[in-house]
Amino acid sequence: MKSGRSPHQARLEAALPAALERIAATPRVYAALWCGSAARGEATPYSDLDFHALVTGDFRWRSNFVVDGVPVEVFHNPVRKVRSMFTDGDAATIAMFAQGRPALPHPDLGPLMAEAQALYAAGPAPTPVSEFIRFMLMDTVMDARASLHTPVHTLTVMAALGPLLVRPLYAVHGWWDVKRERWLDDLEARAPVIAQELRLVLSAATDDARQEAFEVLARRLMGELSYVEGGTEPEPVP
Repeated sequence: MKSGRSPHQARLEAALPAALERIAATPRVYAALWCGSAARGEATPYSDLDFHALVTGDFRWRSNFVVDGVPVEVFHNPVRKVRSMFTDGDAATIAMFAQGRPALPHPDLGPLMAEAQALYAAGPAPTPVSEFIRFMLMDTVMDARASLHTPVHTLTVMAALGPLLVRPLYAVHGWWDVKRERWLDDLEARAPVIAQELRLVLSAATDDARQEAFEVLARRLMGELSYVEGGTEPEPVP
């Protein structure tokens, strides 16, 4: 075992050959990139093996299987679909190709990885908070106030954190979104104050403390917590 390598990392790396053998035997697959926490050397007891496979033809699919007790997840896409996801700003795909490691090498992988690394370094274009998010977050703040000191309060606040607060904060700042389990570490590197505000929401011992921390984070996104005029554009009814 390499010095400093965790037993969890070693367990996943030991399963690599069997996983790659199965991926390489999949019809239409001709290249694969090893992605995710294990590829970064950050495996935990709950990590799996993640791959992005390049395929010939006009189909894309996702598969999962288990080798040597290790879960494996594989995303299969033609090159043109990968580039389309880059164009669409698909954060997960861009991160996979920016941080991944060639597992089944092919000349097509190099340009895709270079393109993803440039996109990842540049970050997405900042996106203002939409009227929909603003209204829904304000509504949730009021719902949370109304449910103080009831079992529902924690659920109300926690259900809103991802879609109505953290992900919009990432979008406003022009940061690539990450999985929930990486929010605190990622924000600690990007914006320690926001990381601390989120930590206070997650670790609050009482409803009142949770509500106060939640509203601090909400004000960071919205400014004043108040309802404003707005609405969506009319849409035709089919």
